[in-house]
Amino acid sequence: MGRGAASAFLGVHSGHPGFGMMALDSSVYVCASTGETGVDVLAVREPDRSENVLRHLEWIARHDGRFSNREERERAAAWLAARSGGLPVR
Repeated sequence: MGRGAASAFLGVHSGHPGFGMMALDSSVYVCASTGETGVDVLAVREPDRSENVLRHLEWIARHDGRFSNREERERAAAWLAARSGGLPVR
């Protein structure tokens, strides 16, 4: 994931530190952000088999709010499209 950080899911909201990363081979998804009382971390192996991760990535792909990250939205949408079309994930 470190090697792919320059081209993978990364997004930070202003005043709300956090990130999301997908392994280059799509085998692991990691998401972290600040919560009310600490740090929230999610790590999922085989994210394409997790309904919760898929819903989360679909929300990212659709959400166009004040603090949304355009590149993160585009990459989430591309990953979801490749997954549903059977295309290899970049």
